[in-house]
This record gives sequence, C-alpha cells and structure tokens, in this order.
Amino acid sequence: MNSEIKLALIHSGENEQGSQPALMRWATDVLAQRAEFEPWLPEPANFLVRSDNAAVIQRREILRQLAEADAFLIITSEQGNVHHCALKAFIDQVSDCWHARPVAFIGYGGVSGGLCAISQLRQILAGQHAVPICNFVSFPDPWGLTVGAEAIFQTDQARLSMARMLVQLNWWARALKAAREQMPYERVG
Repeated sequence: MNSEIKLALIHSGENEQGSQPALMRWATDVLAQRAEFEPWLPEPANFLVRSDNAAVIQRREILRQLAEADAFLIITSEQGNVHHCALKAFIDQVSDCWHARPVAFIGYGGVSGGLCAISQLRQILAGQHAVPICNFVSFPDPWGLTVGAEAIFQTDQARLSMARMLVQLNWWARALKAAREQMPYERVG
C-alpha cells in the first residue's frame, strides 16, 4: 500500500498582480520537502471553460484523478471579502470528489489575508461533505512578499503555520481514507 497521501492542490484560477504563481511555487516547494504527500496540480480553469472533444477527455481525466485524491489544499485570494465565483463553480461541478476528504487552505489578499474567502469556502465545502481543517496559512498583502512571479519570501510564521496545517491535513486524510476503505462514503451519505 502506498503510504503517500494523494493531495490535490487547487487554486482559484485568478492571478492578482502575479501573487498566485509565487504562492503556488512556495506551496509546492514546501510539499516537496514532505514525504507524506504526493501533490497533484489540476487546472480548474481548463475544467470549466472549454467544451470541445479534447476538453471532454481532459475533464474525465481530471475527474478520475480528483476522485482518487485523499486530501485537498486550496489556494485562494480574496476580492471584496469573498471567494472567486470560478472556484465555487469548480467545487460545485466536482461535488462527489469532496465527500469525506479533508480540505486545507492558503489564503492571500488585502488586510485579512483571504480569511473571509476561507471562511466562506469552509461552509461551502462542509455542504459538500468535506472536512475543512482548522489550521490555515494566510498572507495579508502578499504583493510586498513577491519579486515578480519568481519567489515569495517565506517568513518563519508562514512556514510554521504551513507545517501545523499539513500535520492536521495528513492526520485527517489518513483517518478518512481508512474510514472510506472500511465503508464507502456513498453508503453512509
């Protein structure tokens, strides 16, 4: 049995002032240093927009991989104290994939660092039978932390928050994976 947790790293698809690529790189760099996760980066924008034959095939493959995910990590920005509607549309379109799986969050933007968006997404995902975990990572005003789209200066506080969050995510992913193996969630939900 593979001991790695299959982790889908989801983002909003929006890129305010180049922060998202830097945060994605930072998150994948941190995840690469952790042996318990096998990260995968689906592209939500490709999932939602196109409807040609290639897009249908790509959509099926994304759905298959999402269904195999043990956990999710969502990177979201915040505009006007809300999450992005494209991210909400993605969550709704793959609703069965969230069932009995933990979800962690990295938020960024404005003074709140994405906390309003994270709070709303927690409620939305709880409605999808996911398990939003308590710990999160927040980057208030991340534009000062990036140098172009190349890097994010990682603060000790962000790395500590990320470590705590990943420990919780790993625990919940293993517990829920074992529960799903014992009895598929479809029989319970």
